[in-house]
Amino acid sequence: MAGLVQKFKPSFHFAKGIKKNVADAQADFIIINGTYWSPNVIYSLNMAARKEIRVAFWSEPVFPVNSKLKKWVKSLLLGPVKKHADMLLAIGEKAEECYRWYGFSKPIHNIPYNIDTGLFKEANLDPAVLDDLRNTYKSNGELIFLSSGSLIHRKGMDLIINAFKVLDPGINARLLIIGDGQEKAALQELAAGNGRIHFLGFQDKHIIPYWFNLCEVFVFASRYDGWALVINEAMASGKAIICANSVGAAYNSLVDGKNALIVESEDVAGFATAMHELLINKALRDHLGKEAFITGEGISSESMAKKLYDIYQLGK
Repeated sequence: MAGLVQKFKPSFHFAKGIKKNVADAQADFIIINGTYWSPNVIYSLNMAARKEIRVAFWSEPVFPVNSKLKKWVKSLLLGPVKKHADMLLAIGEKAEECYRWYGFSKPIHNIPYNIDTGLFKEANLDPAVLDDLRNTYKSNGELIFLSSGSLIHRKGMDLIINAFKVLDPGINARLLIIGDGQEKAALQELAAGNGRIHFLGFQDKHIIPYWFNLCEVFVFASRYDGWALVINEAMASGKAIICANSVGAAYNSLVDGKNALIVESEDVAGFATAMHELLINKALRDHLGKEAFITGEGISSESMAKKLYDIYQLGK
């Protein structure tokens, strides 16, 4: 039955094994993550409460709605989280704000998505692989703009392609796009005739750090992302970042002009201007990349693990 529902609502999470896993748990502190109204989450919250296990709920934003009725319904669905979770681990400041808006009154700690930043440091990569990519895409000293994400409308790859097409045709630059999805054919048609735009398709996770180290600028125009882990990857690689203001990671960790250039969502001209600025201004690229790297280290997996351990110790 659950499988049938999931075909229409993928976020409806239910696994038979969850009952045994929670029932057998010997922990005194557990972290629950998932759709707040899904059976897995509700069952785990209730069972943890019965066993008197401290619970932290780790969540992206639950965005506000525009009517009192919808807010009441969402508040009702959030009931188990508000009742049984001892704290919220917010995936960014937007998550903290929205949970307060829905009446969550217990402690909230900002624990965003994070990565092992060491995986993206050039010193830890195979130089032969990186040299091969450079010989293929930068043989004439081209500046590389990179974007990564599913090729779907929400990710805004069309905005980046249109912005890149605005740039002077004579510029010595390329746009590389990592990802696959239902809009691939339409995006390729949008880019048709521009030999400087390259679709790389899906890439295995072990090769992703090489693409980030190849580029000078990472561009992300998602129309909405609760966080966007690709921003962590760009920061870990020490790259200049151009990001839409509709991205959770931008709201939480990026500051326009300090460690990134922030552009209004849907603003093709704004993205084109930012791309042109970073194309011609190496000093700005270097500054933004350096500051982004420092920011990324502050929300690395190592840093967040220490913060989470301190939170656990505080409540013992």
